[in-house]
Amino acid sequence: MRQKMAWFMALLLVAAMFQGVSATSYTKQHEVNTYTVYVNGQKIPVIVRNGMIQIPSTPGIDRKEVFMAVNRYFSLKHKLSPETSSQWTGSNSDYEQRKAFSIPHQGDVYISAYAYLTIEKDQFSVVAVGGYSSAACWIQPYDYWWSQDYPAEDLTLSVNLRFGTASGSVYISVPPGVGFSATSEGAEYSVTLHNTDYAGVDFDNIQASSTFGVYSVADHTTGAFYFGEVGHNTLYIEGANVYKQRG
Repeated sequence: MRQKMAWFMALLLVAAMFQGVSATSYTKQHEVNTYTVYVNGQKIPVIVRNGMIQIPSTPGIDRKEVFMAVNRYFSLKHKLSPETSSQWTGSNSDYEQRKAFSIPHQGDVYISAYAYLTIEKDQFSVVAVGGYSSAACWIQPYDYWWSQDYPAEDLTLSVNLRFGTASGSVYISVPPGVGFSATSEGAEYSVTLHNTDYAGVDFDNIQASSTFGVYSVADHTTGAFYFGEVGHNTLYIEGANVYKQRG
């Protein structure tokens, strides 16, 4: 009887181990990481959950400088993993900003979009890319020298990746849990946040395969901002574009 009980307890232990492995795999797919970005010597914790980046409020710190610091941080993160091939030409990044509208006696509201893209793997017929995209907005007050937060009612960040081939079809592989979906020509990402001044996504290992080779990749990142009545009920859009081709 004791021997049977021992075997039963052993089976329970093995089952628990397998359950633990399953739980670990699930947690890995829903990964949460925290990074530290410095602006004027001050620490700013940045949370990345399944590729989506979250920035806390930063009272007393130039808000635009916070966005620029985060852009630099995640760009550098990809630069530290240099491109596997020197055969690709074209810039890795693009940043665009513009004044959307002005608020009398308060300040000018700006919007921006940023895109960074790098070739992570190049086997001619198989190419993998990684990168970072963001959209942000802020107000430049008339009576302060530093910019301040000015959240949009709705902020939509969209990333459109397109792979060019010599001929034939292309197969797209997207890792799970990052929010991208495969299309017939590439991969797409879109998220809409409310009452925020920033949206960002960090991604890796989006892969394209084509028998006759992959010759180009394009990243079209857009930020769409809606501010309600104060913004004249208008949707303001800013975009950033990166294009790389095999030299």
